[in-house]
Amino acid sequence: MASVSNAYLHSVLAFLNEQGIAATEIKCDVVQLSSERIAMQIYVDLLNFGAERTELSLFGFELGKHIQARDYGVLGYLVESCENLAQAISVLRRFDALVADIGQTQLNVTDTFAHLDWQPLTTDCKQMVLRNTTAWVATVRKILGETLSPHQVSFSFALSAPEIKQLKAWFNCEVITKTNENRISFDKTLLALPFTSENKAMFQALVKLSETELSQNQLSQSEVSQTIRNCNIKQQVATLLSATSNLQGCDQKRIAEALFMSARTLQRKLKAEQTSFSAMLEAERKSRIDNLLKHNTIAQTAYELGFMEQSSFTHACKKWFGVTPLTYQKSLTGKNAK
Repeated sequence: MASVSNAYLHSVLAFLNEQGIAATEIKCDVVQLSSERIAMQIYVDLLNFGAERTELSLFGFELGKHIQARDYGVLGYLVESCENLAQAISVLRRFDALVADIGQTQLNVTDTFAHLDWQPLTTDCKQMVLRNTTAWVATVRKILGETLSPHQVSFSFALSAPEIKQLKAWFNCEVITKTNENRISFDKTLLALPFTSENKAMFQALVKLSETELSQNQLSQSEVSQTIRNCNIKQQVATLLSATSNLQGCDQKRIAEALFMSARTLQRKLKAEQTSFSAMLEAERKSRIDNLLKHNTIAQTAYELGFMEQSSFTHACKKWFGVTPLTYQKSLTGKNAK
């Protein structure tokens, strides 16, 4: 059955909350929102309700502009660790069902352009397609640069003149409507541009995680439960923490969402493996501190390690090494000089 992951709905509900719309006002089957997978129609109903309630005819577009890696779960981390756009699109096509099994993706390359097509599994698709298309471009811009623009964007449905004007301004390209496909067309040379976050070892680790999750989606409910019970959550959390470029804002809730579970469930699973998220985050911070202090200021290192205040970093450093960050940094510099 066509469905989306629970984590994929997070940004929709968060955006509605930002607009002052309480969960009690949501006119869809909210009981289903607590399930791990949500039927496509529930998702479509939620998007349409959002468009109606906020009076934003481009509701899906507004959602897509603010997409975050955590909204894609493991897939988001995997895409960000790719070597280039070609590999990212390949990963997207291979593992898209992890996030939303609601459409088919196709890449066609000509002598000049690459065309990324997406065919939804429903005719009531305006907000869904707007969100997907915008999210794809927004994600690539975060990796390759905010000025990157497609050659052309096409939609299979009609849009008003003001809507087209708004989309043109953000996509910075021609926007075509009432076509046979929903398509993003771009210069094919972009496929080979290297991503700044290239990490081959992490890429392979995340592919393995994604393969496991994809196989779980194809099992019966009883088989899924058994597979999850046998799964090493500690290793999955460690992998995701390592895959995060910096630890600012990397909390238990974010990692739990990437693993398609609640923060409380993650806490319980880690406790069963004799650890906790705070202990694992601390270990990840300690594993990064030497390299960061060798190449950055104290303030920048504190930020990269996810500390909101430099005083908190100082407290942690004294706990780990018995000295201040500055003293520890000087000791590292001294070791390098010998």
